[in-house]
Amino acid sequence: MKTYSTNKIIVLVVFVCAAIMTSVFVYNWREQAARSVIALDNGSVFPAPRPIKSFELTSTNQKWTQKNLLGHWSLLFFGFTHCSNVCPTTLDMMKQAYAPLQKAIPNLQVVLISLDPERDTPNTVNAYAKSYHDAFQGVTGNMQELRKLQSQFKIFSARDPEPNTNYQIQHTSSILLVNPKGEWVGLLHYGMNPQEFVKEVKQSVDYLT
Repeated sequence: MKTYSTNKIIVLVVFVCAAIMTSVFVYNWREQAARSVIALDNGSVFPAPRPIKSFELTSTNQKWTQKNLLGHWSLLFFGFTHCSNVCPTTLDMMKQAYAPLQKAIPNLQVVLISLDPERDTPNTVNAYAKSYHDAFQGVTGNMQELRKLQSQFKIFSARDPEPNTNYQIQHTSSILLVNPKGEWVGLLHYGMNPQEFVKEVKQSVDYLT
């Protein structure tokens, strides 16, 4: 009987220790996950900037590289000129938000990166972006360079399997925030109105500076 009781005690102690260790593991995992992204109302910022590796795109017959991200805050959006809904909605929203944002964040850069080089030449996508606001830019590049950049920003895209020139491209609709050092520091969700967007961008920049 005495041996049996001792065994029960040992089992109980092992169980309690295992439970404590599991609780500590879960707590640390949750804390680490919480530190990996800081959630905002309509987006998130990263506790540590994420470097952007070298890339080479084109805008109006000029190279557009990571050097173009230096010296000012940037808002990057991946899309294409034949987009039926998400892109025009997003660009129109940013057009309305740009003036109040530019006052708070001088030299703010807004860039549309086309995922459709087959139809969007550098001149075409740049003209499209500027049709919403003169300060906006449009860039594109060959598919290899675009895929490399998409991979860095975790941007999904897939062309609809339509055998004609009116195809659509499904893609990530988030807007990416890049700091003046050319580092990716956050993202903003699709679907905000201009007032919400202004508030979210200012909040993100204030938090990161």
